[in-house]
Amino acid sequence: MLGVLLQSLQFLLVILVAYLFKKAEILKSTDGIVLQKIILNLTLPATIVVGFNAVTVEPILFIMISLGLLSNIGLVMIGGYLWRKKDASNQSLMMFSQAGYNIGNFTIPFVQGFFPAAIPFIGSFDMGNALMIFGGTPMLVDKMTHQDRSNKNIFRTLLGLFRSPSFTTYIIMFILALASIVLPENVLSVFHLFSSGNAFLAMFMVGLYLDIAIDSESLQKVMTLLFTRYSIGIVLALLFYFFLPLPDIVRLSLVLLALAPIGTVSTINIIGYGNERSLASFLASISIIVSLVLMTLALVFIL
Repeated sequence: MLGVLLQSLQFLLVILVAYLFKKAEILKSTDGIVLQKIILNLTLPATIVVGFNAVTVEPILFIMISLGLLSNIGLVMIGGYLWRKKDASNQSLMMFSQAGYNIGNFTIPFVQGFFPAAIPFIGSFDMGNALMIFGGTPMLVDKMTHQDRSNKNIFRTLLGLFRSPSFTTYIIMFILALASIVLPENVLSVFHLFSSGNAFLAMFMVGLYLDIAIDSESLQKVMTLLFTRYSIGIVLALLFYFFLPLPDIVRLSLVLLALAPIGTVSTINIIGYGNERSLASFLASISIIVSLVLMTLALVFIL
């Protein structure tokens, strides 16, 4: 338990240092774009390779993919129903704020310090999650809000997924696992080198993107959105942990995923569907802080 608290405090310290660097104008929030490119194209794929290497493909991985897909669909529909009487931009805001998990830039870095063995399960869930946030969710939002903003179809969605280095890495490692191919240790050591910086860079990027300036009206809206998301998330976490007949490490992974922050792509979609950039930035920032606290508490109570 002490180890969990210490590592969470370390993550919080990194976020705080990055935020102070931005406030002191040593760095700018736009510098986070460079870090994001390094993470998405180098350290995160390396982390996935390390986590998936020597994994045996079992039905549980396909169950996780399905849960990633189904949970997103369910949450989008719940969000659309809750704000069904509001205008299209607000209904879209609720829907995007409920579905989509920040797994690559937050959950995997958070987990790799505690349970590296959980990465294959979390990564499998992320495959279903990615299918939704990169195309499925916007199509569903368009249908429920009677809009036509996404310009997506299933083929273009699938094609777009392979432009994501992390998703492509998932697929490659799955294929290697199906073929029972294990990377030798001397090759894996190179990936270890790059993956070792993933958690630090991810948390530092979070600090650079942290934005806590917002007007009172938007603040009230954000509080409603987050209360709804985490209320549902806590219920899901309890259902996953106490009612699914799955191994302990899988149920623990699902608890952390249920409490994960709003996905980066979801935040971009919130803006694209007619909402203020400042509201979306503040929503994403506070979501990360809330998730860090809740995920830490979940580990403290479970372990």
